[in-house]
Order: sequence, then C-alpha cells, then structure tokens
Amino acid sequence: MMTEGMKRSVYLILTGIAALVLCVSICSAGFAPTFELMPLSMKAPSDANPYKDEAFKSEAEKIIGKISNSSVPTGAKLSEVTDAYYRLIMENVSPDLYPNAHNIAAYLYYTSKAGETYTDYHAYLKSVSKTTDGSEYYTVADQYRQVAAEFWNKIKDLYPNMTMFTLPPAGEPMPEEKAEQQGDTLEGLDIAIPMTQKAPDPSADDQTEKFKTTTIRWFEDYVDRARLPDDDPTNDKTEKSPGHRFLTGEGLEWADSTYMDLIGMNVAEDFYTKANYIDAFFYLISQARDFYESYINDRTYVSSVSNGEENYEKSKKYYDQAEKAIGYFDDIIPNYTNSTLPDFPKFGEVEKGTFGLGELGYITPDMADYLSGGSSESST
Repeated sequence: MMTEGMKRSVYLILTGIAALVLCVSICSAGFAPTFELMPLSMKAPSDANPYKDEAFKSEAEKIIGKISNSSVPTGAKLSEVTDAYYRLIMENVSPDLYPNAHNIAAYLYYTSKAGETYTDYHAYLKSVSKTTDGSEYYTVADQYRQVAAEFWNKIKDLYPNMTMFTLPPAGEPMPEEKAEQQGDTLEGLDIAIPMTQKAPDPSADDQTEKFKTTTIRWFEDYVDRARLPDDDPTNDKTEKSPGHRFLTGEGLEWADSTYMDLIGMNVAEDFYTKANYIDAFFYLISQARDFYESYINDRTYVSSVSNGEENYEKSKKYYDQAEKAIGYFDDIIPNYTNSTLPDFPKFGEVEKGTFGLGELGYITPDMADYLSGGSSESST
C-alpha cells in the first residue's frame, strides 16, 4: 500500500502538474509567432567592384527553380532557400538589375519564413504541451505566403516556366520531403545533390586552386581533429566517440556554407567532375549533421515522443554517402592529411532524457500506477 507520505507526494505532483498546465495556457500566447519584415535588403550597387549580375541571376534561377511547382520549402530545401537569400543580398549587382534583385531577395526571404513557420506549426502540433490547434502558427505562415506572392508577381515574368510554391491547407500532414530524389545524382552515389558545380567559364578567372585549398584545409582542420582526445575543460567529462565529436563539431557547422561557396567557383573543365563530387560530399555531410542534431534532440528533450531512431538512420545514410563521395576525390588530399571519416556513432551513445520533478523526485512505479487510476498497492 502507498504510505501517507507517498500519497502527499502524489497530491503535490498533481497540484504541480495542474499549475504547470495553467501556466502554459496563460503563457502560450507569449510564444506565438509574429510576422517579421525582411531585415536585410540588397546591398547598394558599387562601381568600385565588378558587378556580379550573371552570377546573381544564375543562382537565383537555380533556387527559384527548386521551389517551383512544389509545396512550401521545408527541411533541406528550406535551408537552401535561406542560404541563397543571405548569399544573394551580398552580391554587387548593377543599378539596372537592382530593382529586380531586391524583389527576388524579398521573395526568397518571405518564402523561407513561410517554410520556417509552417515547420514550426507541425512541430507544435506534435508537442505534448500544445494548448491550441496551432492556428496562430499557420496564420503567420500564410501571411508570409501572401507577401511572398506580392513579390512573385513582380518577378514571375523573369521565370515564365516556373510557378510559385503552395502552402498546404491547415491540418494536412507535412509533405514528405524526398531530398534524395531531387537534384542531380552523381554516378556511384544514391542521393542527389540539389545544386551542382557552376559550369566552367574559360573567360573568367580560374579558381580551381582556391577550390582545392578550401577542401584540403577543411579536412586538415576538422577530420584530423575529430580523432583527438576530448579535453575541453567545459565539457561534462564524458568521453564521446570521434564520430560524435565530428558530427557535433565546428567543422560541420560550416559544411553547408562551404558547399554553397564551392559550387559558385569557376573551376577548370578537367576538374569539373571531381568538383561535383567534392560539392556532393559537403552537401551530404551537412545533411548528416542536421539529422544527427535532430536525433540528439529526440533523445534529450523530455517532451520528445521519439527515441531518435528515424533521424539516426537518416543521418547514417547521408554519412555513408559522404564517405563514398570521398573516394572520387581523395587523391587531392595530401598523404599527411587523414581523409577517412571517423566511424559513425553507435545508436544510444546519446542517452535518452528522463523527466524529473525537482525536489519531488521522479515518478515512481507506485505513483505512476496511482496517477493512471490503477491499484494503489505497491508492486514491491
């Protein structure tokens, strides 16, 4: 039988839970999304540097093509739209192109915000602490869509064979993203990359050596370091595997931006194929990191309803493909530099989070039985 002390603890727990629910209900409005105007526009044209009109138009066409005839971007595609926006606003374009460039940047910004808020909408619907139907999220996502449509109407004549994205109706499941079926799949790989290397231009400066140097230094700085002892004095003193350190380390934070930088470089024609495999590596490894981060969140957030297995398997799939891509360009990596990635971490290295109630302690089997309406008899 439960003791009087245990019953008092159960009462306190129930009271605390009721207060928490009330607090969440009252405070949830404070966390509702709000519409945000575009913070950064195109940089003003400057004749001090060459205009990059063609580069701007080429990249803009690629990313707008990716979100044409599709639902609002989410996942990897959303990241690409966001990255493209921040890259394009820094391009130095001519005064003649500037008005259209501004409208294109605005279209990409509001598209990315629509995708971001729509993603938050579905995350909220899955939350164990939700207190509404999520309409406050969906409404803001639709507001972003409407503003994006205004800018699309200003640029759609530039892209006669493309259409604006659509926002699925409220309540419909999140469209399943099949990133591996989008873009171009290189020979020997199973997952496509969304954007391939810029076509070689013999009339422009050859950036092949810069491309190689960027790649080599990344391997020198981050692949080798992943195998060093984890002696950071700020960590929890728990030794993590090299693979875990690599996936959560600084290098992979830069993998996506490195990919975007490399694909815009002008390389020699005889290096073009190899450049595409290097691009593929950085794209694939950045996706592996994103899914691994989601796996960590699944394991550590006490409100998560997943054990992380799905995101773990996705991360491993991209990681394996990134390793395979290395085989197509490892000859450019110096012999003294390690080009072999650490072994992928074992499932469960990130421990599953548990839910505690402060001084009241964890819910014991007796308490759980009592709270669920079962017998109040002790199981021990």
